[in-house]
Amino acid sequence: MTDNQPAPTQKESTLNCECPQPQPPAVASSASVGASTVPGCPANVVTIPVPILQSEGNFAYVTVKGSLHDYTCTVFGLNQAEIQALSNRLSVKPCVNGVLIAVPPMVMLNTLAQLSYKVVCSCGEAEICWTMQREV
Repeated sequence: MTDNQPAPTQKESTLNCECPQPQPPAVASSASVGASTVPGCPANVVTIPVPILQSEGNFAYVTVKGSLHDYTCTVFGLNQAEIQALSNRLSVKPCVNGVLIAVPPMVMLNTLAQLSYKVVCSCGEAEICWTMQREV
């Protein structure tokens, strides 16, 4: 850095959010009418509240745990009717809080999809847990 270059300055902000700096208002548009803003943020930043929980429908959840390199998986959260339906077609053994099923996890996911379940999330690497839901 040379002597005639100013030293870098740190930005200072009185706002507690990552909002753009306020600009002089232009002509008011109909899109901004009725919009709520966050206190401390400029009026041109619109926030829309999003509900955390869905207000409609009841859901049933199950979890399938298994490895893509294994020929068995464990399913948690099935009701007795679903366990009975699966035991008519597959080898099902009870285990702690669930059932051990002698099919690869992907086959189990596809079988549960036939019972109206859909995968909503998954986690893991060597052993994976898939959470599935269906509307009741």
